[in-house]
Amino acid sequence: MGKRFALMFVVLLVGALITGCLGGGGDKPVSGFTVTGSVEEQGTGNPISGATVTLGSQTQTTNAEGVFEFTQVRAGTYNLMAEAEGYDSMPIQLQVDRNMNATVNLATDAPVVNIRALGNITDGAVLDDAKVTLSGNIYELLSERSGIASFNTAITIGQLQTIVNGLIYEIQVEADGSFEQEIPLDPGSNTIQLRVFDDHGHAGTSAILRVTVTLPRIDLRVILSWDTEGTDVDLHMFQRRSEEGNVFADYDAWNSDRHVCWNNKSPSDFGTTEESNPILDIDNTEGRGPETILLQEAAAGQYHIWVHYFSAHGYEIPSKATIRITVNGGTSDAEIYEFEKTLEHDWEVWYVGTIEMPSGRLIQVPPAN
Repeated sequence: MGKRFALMFVVLLVGALITGCLGGGGDKPVSGFTVTGSVEEQGTGNPISGATVTLGSQTQTTNAEGVFEFTQVRAGTYNLMAEAEGYDSMPIQLQVDRNMNATVNLATDAPVVNIRALGNITDGAVLDDAKVTLSGNIYELLSERSGIASFNTAITIGQLQTIVNGLIYEIQVEADGSFEQEIPLDPGSNTIQLRVFDDHGHAGTSAILRVTVTLPRIDLRVILSWDTEGTDVDLHMFQRRSEEGNVFADYDAWNSDRHVCWNNKSPSDFGTTEESNPILDIDNTEGRGPETILLQEAAAGQYHIWVHYFSAHGYEIPSKATIRITVNGGTSDAEIYEFEKTLEHDWEVWYVGTIEMPSGRLIQVPPAN
């Protein structure tokens, strides 16, 4: 997919210059200034999360709201650059001599993406489940961009993504433009966007939908994604007693004790309550994921996390798998572990790691022979 990077203009809103001596009067100089701002799509003002912003020798990535912040910036002249795949960009010279706020607008030739045209989810929705299904037809979400050649529904859509709390998930689009994808959500507030790439590599990003999940916390959440369409990579989690060892179960035992996977999506023997038993709440069989396990209230024990390349449908297709483990989700003690590995062939297994509860520690338990 082609990449073009460009910055059309920057609007600088100058903040107050904060000076003074800590703890009393005096003229102690400020050690550095703060440069904050946001990266937005030109013409719509939609925030662009995941954009790379460089100020001098410092680099940051915009968050789920498209916001960046540089602190302790010494006075001087800098090049400010914002880049995002599918958008046009160019550097601008910035004179920093006070605290500053900058809104960076990136131009694109892609159609405008109207996420509010989705029929099954609305801005401000309150949900009691930590997932939601996005479905519709991409051509019903696109409209002509002002100043760009007339929009034609025959345009080829090269890629559709959803961005959830700043994390990107690929969505498969059928030949007629239809799509349907379950995506995981976090406890509390969530942001959801759509991003479309046309066949020329131009990107369009929607406004943000904000939804709230009423679950107070999720003790353990595991999310698997992979990078090849038409393949099936599976997520497995075991709760093993010390005498059992860290063993990947044989295929014939995939509904065995304390094992959650596609063949045993809702086991009842991890804990004594419904909340203490995990569920495979999203099962993706057509490639890219996500596939997710949710455990709301984890009983004490060790939770061994494995990935199995179930099927490449007879082809030797490598697939890079990515795992994101969140412990104590929805709390101030939340911790995230991320791993990735390229699986070379179907039926390959990958031991990712073990989460010990209730401490939430990541430990490595060598797999038993």
